[in-house]
Amino acid sequence: MLWGILLSTKRIIANNLGYFCKSSMDRILILFLTQHYQLRLQNFEQLDPERCTTDELIKVAAEASSLRKFIIDAYEEGYTQSTNQIVSQTDALERLQRILSMVSQRLGPPSEQERFYLCPEPVLIDTVEKKSFEGGKTFELLAYLDRIDNQSESVMEIGYCFENANRKERWQNKTQIVMAEMVEFLIWIVQRLKQQPEVVPIPLLRDTLVVQLGLKLLRCYGIPVREPKPILLSRKFLATFQGGEKIYDALNSDIFYGALYEQKACDLMALRHQFIVRARSHPEIPSSFIQANRDYLATLALDGFPFVIETGMHGTFPLWLLTLTDNIGDMVLYTTVPWMYSIYRDVVFRKNYNYLRDIETIVAHDHLFQFDTMSNGKVFVKETPQMNIRSLALYELYVFKELLKQKIYELNWMR
Repeated sequence: MLWGILLSTKRIIANNLGYFCKSSMDRILILFLTQHYQLRLQNFEQLDPERCTTDELIKVAAEASSLRKFIIDAYEEGYTQSTNQIVSQTDALERLQRILSMVSQRLGPPSEQERFYLCPEPVLIDTVEKKSFEGGKTFELLAYLDRIDNQSESVMEIGYCFENANRKERWQNKTQIVMAEMVEFLIWIVQRLKQQPEVVPIPLLRDTLVVQLGLKLLRCYGIPVREPKPILLSRKFLATFQGGEKIYDALNSDIFYGALYEQKACDLMALRHQFIVRARSHPEIPSSFIQANRDYLATLALDGFPFVIETGMHGTFPLWLLTLTDNIGDMVLYTTVPWMYSIYRDVVFRKNYNYLRDIETIVAHDHLFQFDTMSNGKVFVKETPQMNIRSLALYELYVFKELLKQKIYELNWMR
């Protein structure tokens, strides 16, 4: 299994060499990651497995597995040239493989995937195409959320979406696992909201769609949570502004990773402060973009402090939203990257980066709808025209709701 992942990763690299990636990581981000990988690899390689406890070995293996997964994900997301630079300067994939093999031999079963992955085996969907929005219908965001909330009240027929019954069953099993995990994430969020009754939950779409629908469902059952105010802030939204790609690179690399690289963000409070200072003075963040975001935030008509909810991984957009509110409010993430575990330790649900892709790439998050445009202060989204994708997404949402309903008694007891 380990060699299978490594060979798959090598194929990704080979297929992408010379390919012009959709976006490159900026210089500061590359410098930070190269330095971080070198330091962690050197630390791992100095360990003597014979002198380590089982818990210490598991901790090493978990971090090494997540570091490798981040590289694999970066290639799959199209950050080819930048990731090649990091890998070529650190030989990270080969060295991480050796470390994981060494530790795995010492630990024995279960395998790396069984220990550190939410869904140990990948489950592919036969009929999902990447370019799935051409010809799709456009809806105002809030109206669309109500629409799919209503449509996901009953189970969808999905048999026609799969080549055979075995693939359907495997996908259904994975859906049960992922949705059960999202229910646990939502319960954790509700516990946080209970501790801060003055805050207003702001799910950051698209990857918190199930959280948005879950909060609405809990309100219907009398659970005392404030009405969620979803916001759709994404790279596609940034692309509507002139220099949108530069804005994203500025937020993610110069501002976020600049603070880390210069070692000026030792904890979350320092990171939030540094992010605000750098964002307000960065030349690639135009005043028109800042004002448009302030106007968008104003349309939410918040009657409390913002409580921004995101799946992960860096928390760039939550930090940006808190910049717009003069650092007033709070944020939580499902998980984050390994080098942010300590800084985000109080605001992350899981300290396991490997889980993230399974959460973010469910059909309802990744393929159902996307940002289309903003007009007269309203956000409009485009839904996929593909019936099979809609069926799979609505099935996921139905499963999530049914699992959440089973937890209503527990949540009522928490009141």
